[in-house]
Order: sequence, then structure tokens, then C-alpha cells
Amino acid sequence: MRFKMTRALVVGLLALALALILSATLTAQDDVPTVYFYNNTGFMQYDAGGSDPDALTKVQDYIIEQTGVRPEAIVPPGTGPAVTEKLNLLLGSSDPLDVFNGDWQLYREALIPLNDLLDEHGQHIREILPPETWTGCTDGEGNIWCIPRTVRTNPYITWVRADWLEAIGMEVPTTVEELEAVMAAFQEYNPDFFITTKVGWWPQSSVGGWTEYGYSNWLDESDNRVKPWILQPGVQDWVAKTAEWYAAGYLYPDAFTNWDEPEVMRTCNAGIHMAWYSRITLIVPQIESACTGMEYVRTSITGPEGYLATVAVPGSTGYVITKKAQNPAAVIQLIDWMYADVENLLTSQYGIEDEGWWWSDEAGQVIERDTSVGYKGEYSMGLTLLNEIRFRDLDPSRAMHHAYLSNELRDFSDARLPFDANVVYNTNRIAEEVPGLGDLQRLIEEQLVLFYTGARPVDQWDNFVEDLYRAGMEDWINALTAQYFEFTGS
Repeated sequence: MRFKMTRALVVGLLALALALILSATLTAQDDVPTVYFYNNTGFMQYDAGGSDPDALTKVQDYIIEQTGVRPEAIVPPGTGPAVTEKLNLLLGSSDPLDVFNGDWQLYREALIPLNDLLDEHGQHIREILPPETWTGCTDGEGNIWCIPRTVRTNPYITWVRADWLEAIGMEVPTTVEELEAVMAAFQEYNPDFFITTKVGWWPQSSVGGWTEYGYSNWLDESDNRVKPWILQPGVQDWVAKTAEWYAAGYLYPDAFTNWDEPEVMRTCNAGIHMAWYSRITLIVPQIESACTGMEYVRTSITGPEGYLATVAVPGSTGYVITKKAQNPAAVIQLIDWMYADVENLLTSQYGIEDEGWWWSDEAGQVIERDTSVGYKGEYSMGLTLLNEIRFRDLDPSRAMHHAYLSNELRDFSDARLPFDANVVYNTNRIAEEVPGLGDLQRLIEEQLVLFYTGARPVDQWDNFVEDLYRAGMEDWINALTAQYFEFTGS
């Protein structure tokens, strides 16, 4: 008897086959380990709403196919303290959390060491990150607690509006005196002109011009003890200069309180920027069309004692794995995949190749992007300078940033190197030995703002220093001195 295939039977068989394939796929995906990643790296700080769900799923499926690991992203709630609050809630709850960007010394009790995991699963991470980058992630016994995201950089350079300089016929300043002349001329050219900075970035951006080591601990040869930067000779002169500039109306009025960076830059009145570099390289390309001719130039400014900026030395922050992680090996495997090939890194940041990004010049490692695809970068776990400079981005919103990362961020020729740049302090031990450390740090920041803004006269500086010693400065000095000489062996 001859069997006859009807149309309905064919359709039914195809449907059954597809169902079996789908079932097998879902079963296979159910078997893969899941990695829960809190993306608090800052990569998504202006995209807290997250990706289009379909775009996110497409990238997730691709990563599962490539790695055998399912990434699950936890998106932070915007920027500021809420990001840390969310992290602390995750750590203290039963919710899953495998990996995040954090200070291993601060969160050590909640983390696991990574030596064996990196040896077994992190060969590409090791290849990209040279030995010296691991110092801040390693304790005194050689245990590695984080995958470093930072390297030594020069991020606090002064930027000046080049189009304004051209309009008023002035050259790029190279000294504090020339910079002050530019400030006065900018104020006359545009009465709404101001300098942008923030309270946490101002010392790094400027104190080097009046001190020997800049924003750095220092060795007081009079008693052979290591002391915090605030006690360094020349700091009072720097504070006086800051107060002078603030009184003259040069500094943004709310510079030392909280302010919204994109919104303030969007006023088009920021003639000078003395703070973290990416506020120029990332924000300006997005708003320059609204500010006719806006263009900034990187400067190299010297003060009475040398360059204004201080080199940023890597601390103890990086990707850390929690004790809650069900499969720590999968975390390393996933991150290592993003280091193994630059195309993997690009996929984690921008989506599927030929959709979210494509090679404009593969030999030159230049890409172009389509930001409309809806993927915002939830799975971008390969972020570190030495990984990101493996490509350049022609997207106008990112091109300046990538060019700066590749060519200038690690130029240390015009910044002060901290005195103890190669010393790794145990911050937990310092906190234990200095019970009043938090009060000291708050006192320094609060009183500096009062000095900057004229609310406290600079001639009260000696009284301020006496207040610091009453608050426990001797404990801080003793703790720094002990660790410094232990580390250096001298």
C-alpha cells in the first residue's frame, strides 16, 4: 500500500520537528550556567533605562551560543549614591549576584579569591593585562581579589574652549598666569563663562601646581613620617588661589555641590574644564551641535611648583566575584571570552556584528555603529582601558573618547606622579587603626569647600590643621607611615 503525504500531514510533521528543535534548544539553554552581573561600571550611566528586550535577548542568545554561559544583567538605577545602595541591597539579600565592579578591600568578606580560576579559565585576561596592573587587586599573601579595570592614567588635565581662544586672539595657555589671563578674557567675552569641576576632582586637577607631589601622600623629612596630602607644604597657597578664582566668578557657582554634568555642559558656558576627562570626550560630542563652534583643547598647565594635574594610580577596584556565585568558573569564562577577541568585546558593548556595529577598517581596527538597534551594553564585562583601546569608534558620540583613550590618557608627561604611586595600602587595616578616618575625610572635604567659597577665611588655615589633629590625624599618619615602610622595606 502506497503511503500518501497530505499537505496537512506535512505541515503537522514540520510543526512537530520545529517544536522538538525548540524544546531541545530550551533544554540546552536551561543546562547552561547563569552569571548575574551588576553593571555598575559606568558604561550605562546615561542609559539606565536599559535595552530593548528583543535586542537584549538577541545578544544574550549569541553569547550563550559562543560561551555556553548565560549572562543576566542587573541594571543600576541611574547614577550617584543609588548605584551603591542597590549593590549593598543585592549583597545583603537572597537575590543572585555573581560579579560586579567594586573595591575588593571594602567588600572582601563577601568575595572569593581568583588565582586558581584565572589560571584555569583566564588565559586571555592574563595576556591583555600585564603583571603590573594586578598590584592593586592583590593582597600581601599574593591572593588576587579582582580583575583590574584601571591602569595608571592622567585623567585630570585642564581643557580650554579652543573656539573662544581663536575668537579673542589668545594662545593655548601653558602656565597658571596665562590661564588666569584666559579666565579674565573669557569672562569679558562671555559674562556667563565658568570653569567646571567637582569637589572630588578639584585637588587632582590643580593642587600639583603648588605642591611637590600633587594629590599625594608625602614624606615629611623633618620627622620621617608619611602624611596625607592635605598637610603638604603649598596646599594653603593652592586653597587661597581657589578662593580667589571663586570670588572672581570664574568657577561654576555650584562647582562644589551636586550638579548635573550634561545639563551644565549644555549651557555652552563652560569655557574651562578642570575635572575628569570623559566629561569632555563623552558629553561634548553629544551637545556640541547646540553650542555653535564648541571645541575644547587639552592643555599642559604649570604652576609655581610644577604641573597642575596629578596622575591617577590604580586602586583596589575591579571585577569581583561574590561568595554567592553558583559557578565562579563560568564568570571567568564569560569575561575571558570578552578578552579573547576584540569582536567579542564589541558584541558585549554594542550588540551583534553587522547590526549594532561593523568594521569600517578591520586592519586598522576601526568600527562604525548603529545606535538605533536598541542594545545598550548590559553585558559589557570586558571594560578596561587596555582592552578598549584595541579598537577605535567612528561614531561621533564615541570617536573622540576612543581616540583619547588610545593616544593621550596614558601620557604622563604633564602631570605629577604621587610620591607613593607604587605602594598598595591595606585600606581596611587603615580604617581599623584610624577610628576617626571617616570623620577626618568629611572634615577635610567640608572645610575645603568653606575655604574655596570664602565662607571661611584662608587665614584660619592653621586652626583647620589643629582641628584635623584633634580629630585623629596622628592615627592616620601613624597608619600610613607603618604600611609605607613595611611595603618598601626601608
